[in-house]
Amino acid sequence: MKKLTVIALLLTSVCVQAQNIITKDRLGPENIAKMAGSVYAYEAPTWKLTPAPKGFKPFYLTHFGRHGSRFMDNASNYDRPYNTLKEADDAGLLTDFGKDVLRRVGIIRAEAQDRAGDLTEKGKQQHRDIARRMVENYPELFTKDKTIVARSTTSHRVLVSEYSALMQIIRMRPGMKIDYNSSNYDEPYMYTEDKAVSSHKRKANAAVQEFNRNHTHPERFLASIFTDPSAVKGASSLYTQLYDMASSVQGSDPGVDLYDIFTYDEWYDLFLMNNMRWYSQCAFTPLTDNVVAYGHCVTLQNFLDNAQAAIDGNGVSAYLRYGHEVTLMSFFSLLCLNQSGYSTDNLEEVAEHWTAYNNAHMGGNVQWIFFRNKKGEVIVRFLLNEEEATLPDEVPFYNDMKPFYRWEDVKKFYQAKIDFWQEYKAANPS
Repeated sequence: MKKLTVIALLLTSVCVQAQNIITKDRLGPENIAKMAGSVYAYEAPTWKLTPAPKGFKPFYLTHFGRHGSRFMDNASNYDRPYNTLKEADDAGLLTDFGKDVLRRVGIIRAEAQDRAGDLTEKGKQQHRDIARRMVENYPELFTKDKTIVARSTTSHRVLVSEYSALMQIIRMRPGMKIDYNSSNYDEPYMYTEDKAVSSHKRKANAAVQEFNRNHTHPERFLASIFTDPSAVKGASSLYTQLYDMASSVQGSDPGVDLYDIFTYDEWYDLFLMNNMRWYSQCAFTPLTDNVVAYGHCVTLQNFLDNAQAAIDGNGVSAYLRYGHEVTLMSFFSLLCLNQSGYSTDNLEEVAEHWTAYNNAHMGGNVQWIFFRNKKGEVIVRFLLNEEEATLPDEVPFYNDMKPFYRWEDVKKFYQAKIDFWQEYKAANPS
């Protein structure tokens, strides 16, 4: 047990690379949208891809993407804050600013009527654009003699994300062979988390609750909305409810926003709590024995197996998977791309290293691109949200050519993680 725990720490602590992190002192109008954390709306990459080494041609792309921007997933998320504000207004308890917030909340709620959980138009466009860039960047993979495999969970917003991408590919490459499906058959590697991590996840609850208490300061906000917050039923819940709404609005186009209802300090505190939810339940931390991300080793195994099948010549040039953040957050951590494998029990330091807006936000995705030369050498480039990403230093670049890796080195690195998890479960059957 002790030996395996040490190995787990070694397998996670080395996964540290630089990321574009927004600290509180750098928060401003130009990046406030990222404080939405897990619901930050996907933006086009700005990174120019590095040309492949001489003689190497792309032959396979493997991918996992979260559905695009959506309306909040339950109508009550719109109704509850609206009703609290409306009842306070009827009782004469709203400030002038509070009345304006009620007006905007009403507009946002009306736009989402009967659409809770649906993919927005922006969400569809995100996946059309991602697919378009795949075809433009790797035209060799999208020809009539190749086959694309596409899989999604059975969630309607995920299905629409998948179809948006596939329709874009068909528009650009008519006649492509596409093997697509949405079935519970694929759920083990698309969605299901290994039950062996469940008891570990609960271990972080007390620390997270204490963290949230330390970052919950709604007093100024409530005083700006209500003339007497203590007289308003449901006022205490409004702080986080309107954070959720203010964050989500960027994924649609209601014509109004709520960025001004919080100060920068409040936005940052609210983001920290959103971020901590995902970090504590999906990433590596000693608080959960550094094993929670292993809950999606089946997804990693699926990547490895299908990549090897493509290398061996099964005719598949792209394998596209569409799912949810609950899979992608853990999968990103497991992959250790950039700083996604960061591990700490100091929760106050997490957002300086690991952020949901850099990982599995709306439309977030990971892509592995495979290249081969005439000698049969296979190398891999990793894209995190379509920008080049790197593995820990223990995995060498191919001939020092960043950001390309030998497939055999990549496979060895990731197979070690899968093997560790199997050994850990065998040693800890409870």
